[in-house]
Amino acid sequence: MVIETMWQLETGELFLPKTSLKELRKLYNKEKNGKSKIRLLAAIHRKQGKSIDKISELLEKPRKTVHGWLTVFQERGISGKDSIKQEGRPCKLSNVQMNEFVKRLENGPAKNPSGLWTAKEVRALIRDRYGILYGRTNTWKILVAAGFTPQVPRKRHYKRASDEEIERFKKTPSGKHGTTGRRALLWPQKMRLHSV
Repeated sequence: MVIETMWQLETGELFLPKTSLKELRKLYNKEKNGKSKIRLLAAIHRKQGKSIDKISELLEKPRKTVHGWLTVFQERGISGKDSIKQEGRPCKLSNVQMNEFVKRLENGPAKNPSGLWTAKEVRALIRDRYGILYGRTNTWKILVAAGFTPQVPRKRHYKRASDEEIERFKKTPSGKHGTTGRRALLWPQKMRLHSV
């Protein structure tokens, strides 16, 4: 019996009795938000007496979605065009724990000399210290909410010169960088000779 009455909503003039079709159209024309606009369009169609199936077909939206919109209009009135922000599940870490956690992160990881935390290390810290299990995605969300950003150390090319070679190259007088530099200086001269 509940399923039968679930889809029954007022239609025509009984739907949003305090708002006329003309007012709905004015609101539709003024509305800038796309989601609110399509909800208003569903309300206009319902006010015109169209069935949920027909509105669903016209708007190319699932029947259940259209029914949800129209139910919200019936419950909240014209303000049903705007969606209500969902709060979501609260953080499992208390404010005190979160402050302690942030301070611990700012000190850097004990075993990692780079000073950067990995998501795996952060998850282990939360699990060991607070007994809370987070997935990888939620771990990143907590880090971003705490003001941390993803940092990736630059990879070094396997053919990169050693630090000593780089310093030796920098210390040589300008214009005389060994054989490599000499070729680099001669090469533009050869180009000038061959260009006519």
